[in-house]
Formats: sequence, C-alpha cells, structure tokens
Amino acid sequence: MSGVKKLLVVVSIIGLFILGWFVVDYIDAQPVSTNTSYITSNKCNQCHMGEHYEWYNSMHSKMMRKVSDEGVVVADFESEEMTFAADEAVWAIGSKWEQQFMAEVDGHEVLLPGAWLNTQHKWKNEGWDGWAFPDPVKRCHGCHTVGLDVETGKFVEPSIGCESCHGPGDWHSVSMGIGKIATGLDPQICGQCHTRGNSKEGGLFFPYGYRPGDNLADYFDEVEPYAAQNTSQWWRNGHPRKRHQEYYAWRQGGHSNSLKKLKENYDGRYGVVTSKCLSCHAGEAVVDGMSEDYSLDEVNSDITCAVCHLSHVDVDEPRVDCMDCHKDGAYYHQPDKNTNHVACPEEADVGCVGCHMPKTVMNGGDYTLHSHRAGVISPVETKEIGVPNSCASGCHTDKTLEWKIEAYEDFYLE
Repeated sequence: MSGVKKLLVVVSIIGLFILGWFVVDYIDAQPVSTNTSYITSNKCNQCHMGEHYEWYNSMHSKMMRKVSDEGVVVADFESEEMTFAADEAVWAIGSKWEQQFMAEVDGHEVLLPGAWLNTQHKWKNEGWDGWAFPDPVKRCHGCHTVGLDVETGKFVEPSIGCESCHGPGDWHSVSMGIGKIATGLDPQICGQCHTRGNSKEGGLFFPYGYRPGDNLADYFDEVEPYAAQNTSQWWRNGHPRKRHQEYYAWRQGGHSNSLKKLKENYDGRYGVVTSKCLSCHAGEAVVDGMSEDYSLDEVNSDITCAVCHLSHVDVDEPRVDCMDCHKDGAYYHQPDKNTNHVACPEEADVGCVGCHMPKTVMNGGDYTLHSHRAGVISPVETKEIGVPNSCASGCHTDKTLEWKIEAYEDFYLE
C-alpha cells in the first residue's frame, strides 16, 4: 500500500472516530425520549443482569403472576369461604399481605370477588367496591402491569417491571445504553402508584398518561386528608389509613423539603451551608455514601423515597438508617434537647421508625404498614380519633390505653 493510501486510511479512521464521538455526545445530550416503546424487563436483563436479578427477587416482580406458576398461590383454595371456583382464577395479585385473583373472560381480565388476608389466614368477601365494578383496566392494571393500553386492555408485561420506574426502554436499548431513560431520585416515580386518587382524564384510579420524568400532578388528582374527620383513606391527624398513600404522606414531612429549605428558606441559624450539611440534606450526597464532596449547586434532590429505600431489592431493607443523620435524636442541631428523647430503656431496643412512623395503615386485616408522615402519635390521639399510637406500634400492645396515656404524659409532659 502506498504512503498516500495509508494516509487516507488513517485519516478515514480518525474521521470515523471523531464522527462517532460527536454522535455519542449528541445522543447523550438529549433528554429522555418521549417517542419510544416498551421492551420488557427480560430485555433489560441482557445488559443489567445485577439489577435485574435484584428486581426479580423483590416483591415488585411478584405483584401480578399466573396462578399456574409454582408457588404463586398463597391463599387457601380449599376453603369453603371462597366465593369463586379455584379453576376460574388465572392471575394472582400480591402475596405478602393479601392476595386477590382475576379470571379471563373473552381475552380480558375480570377481578374475582374476595381477598385472602395472608396475615390472618382467612378470606375477606365484602367491604370493597372494586368487586362490584370488577374491571382491572380501570383499577389494578395501571400499577400492576407495564405498558398498559387502556383502550384495548392489553399490556406488555405483568407486575411492576423495570420500565414501570425507568420508562420505555427501546431507545435506550437501540442506542446501546447511550440514550437516556428516567433514573435518579425523583419521588414522583414511586408516587405514580403509592398515592390514591383519579386520573385527570378517563376516570381511572391511576395517573393515566404519566411516564417517569413527567410532572405527576399534570396527570393525577390525589385524595387529600380531611382535617375535620376521619375518612376511609386518612386519619383526622393527617396520617394514612389505607395503603398506597406513602407519597402524599411523605410530602407532609420535613424529608420532602430537606434540600429546598437550605436553598430557599434557610435563615442561617446554624451557620453557612457546607458540604457536610448536604451529606444529610441532599439525596445525591446521601446515596453516595453520605459524601461531603458536593456543593449546593450540584444537588437537586431532597430526602426522597429512593434515598431511604433500596428500590431494586426488598424495599423494607433501608439504604441508610435514621441514626446516620439524626444521631441521638430529632433535635440533631440542638443536642441539649436530646436528654430525655427516648422514654424506654436501652434494652427495649426501640427504633426510630416504631415511634416516628407508627403502623397506622390497615393492610391484610391488621395494622401492618407504617405511616410515612413522620411524627409521634400520642395515646391521647387514639382516645380521641381511634388512630393507632406510637406506644402500641409493636411495643406496649399488652397495656391498656389508659396506661399508655399516663406513661406518655408522665415522661414527656411533666
């Protein structure tokens, strides 16, 4: 090969490299695509095997499964309390707290009446209006399937898959991972399912049209607490009474504006904002091992759902412990007020969550789920409005309400 030809080959290779670099840089600079399609979690597994393995072993992957699959049914199908025949059930919804079932009629799912309460080992056959209007497309499928078409009732994948949280992945896959998908600490991604209300269009029970990265409020009207009285969804003091309301409850607490306060409303009482402050106030810094390497203009996230919960695995497994930030109590900035923070002795092994996120949510026939509106609930509130209190959230269940009121007042109010 002549010297000229060699030079042309080298120049061509360099040119292709430069062109490729510009193409990659251009694709990487584009926002999350709104014109792409769903590919299923199995396709994601080809590149993201670790994340897929964790997701596959989490509860999210098990929210809607075929009854015929081994180990799916936890309900007692031999019980005389069942209101439908076992061979009618094609799909199972849930398994941990309770389990419901769907039949298939003319190619469409129909919700069967009754729910198996897994914690109480019995059937519940009344008290929910969904069994009177058994159309899962309007109720269940918006959160229990991926890529739902509400016009046809068809979906791409059952259960809560990768694309439920990251959005459609076709462009990301075709571009070999360069094209962006929704990631990060946006609490609205969790909020699309962990809140109650109605879509702004179509009268559905989920935010129809929403995709991760959108503004959830543009698609959904939430059910809000009513301060004057208890409702079926909320206790009068603002704590949730039903499941799937964690997003709204979280927004009522300080975690939801931990960074916003520093950026917009901080009055300087504790000195200037430093990277040390951000290691607890900014979600990005917390998930990066409580890093002190961030500046105020580099962070945008408050303490959101994915800051506390490991979203790819069991969400009950915390990423960080309350004590990592709050140290010896809620008055972290004023240590002198921590002297009598916990009433119980050390051997009682009382955790932060038990007192500050008591179990106020009925699920599976018991109060099994924690409130996500942080705050102690006194026994007096139980007496006044019936809400479960912090003292009885797994601890003093053997004591009378009068004993709890007296003990609480003796320690905290005198």
